[in-house]
Amino acid sequence: MAVKKETKATAAKKTVKAVKEAAPKAKKTVAAVAAKAKTAGKASVKTTEVEFKVYAPGSASVAVAGDFNNWKPSALKKDKAGNWSGKLKLSTGAHQYKIVFNGQYWETDSSNPERVSDGHGGENSIKRV
Repeated sequence: MAVKKETKATAAKKTVKAVKEAAPKAKKTVAAVAAKAKTAGKASVKTTEVEFKVYAPGSASVAVAGDFNNWKPSALKKDKAGNWSGKLKLSTGAHQYKIVFNGQYWETDSSNPERVSDGHGGENSIKRV
């Protein structure tokens, strides 16, 4: 019996030694994998800054909402002449959107003739990047 306890103790010491030797290598490997995972999604998506312009001097607010911002209106800024504009980063491809006037009137972009059905009996404007 004493031999078995000694063998278990020796085996435990060897295991502890092996774990201590492997730990620094494992830590480096985990750090490398984490770094690759962090940058993996960023490198594959190309975006371009796109400007939206709307002439609406009588509007209190103007925004743009589309598939590029999950249909949550992004406010545009108004100049003294009544022109509203704003820049958003869009990924390459075709994007559906609408112009939102005064927070409640969702309309197609009158300066952009390219449209597609919105699936609710109306249309969405299309912005190609």
